Amino acid sequence: MSAYGAGKAKDTDFRRTWDKAEYAAKAKAREERDRLAEINDERRKRGLPPIRPKKKDEDEKVEKKALQARESGVDLEKNVGKIQVVQSVDSRKQPGFYCEACDVTIKDSVTYLDHLNGRKHLANMGMSTKVEKADASSVKERLAMLKRKRETKAVNEEYSE
Repeated sequence: MSAYGAGKAKDTDFRRTWDKAEYAAKAKAREERDRLAEINDERRKRGLPPIRPKKKDEDEKVEKKALQARESGVDLEKNVGKIQVVQSVDSRKQPGFYCEACDVTIKDSVTYLDHLNGRKHLANMGMSTKVEKADASSVKERLAMLKRKRETKAVNEEYSE
């Protein structure tokens, strides 16, 4: 019988047990941080910007869609010359252009277009800023489609006359 309870365990059962794998991972992360700090000190001495540590999100690569053309146009002139009463109870109802994906209100149209084409907005929409490479067959298909479109437009104009 032990002094700390009835029968089942040893004298040292009350002591904390250590998870060696957890502490090995912590030590590895600390060594990586220290190594990065040394590299950044050397870079600062040479006048270079420091290297930023990788975020955990970068390790888990999220597949983003390639940049593509908008399906619907952006109509900035729909409210030109109109007077509207604007209530500013919260940030969404402030005057200006509101982006739901980024939860931001922008005051003028030029800045709004810049925002729509910007990196942060595209990331919030799940798109990357990289453009897909077009192969020869897709270019031929696109040119054929545009040719058919032009021909049908010419035919429709003949019938309308």
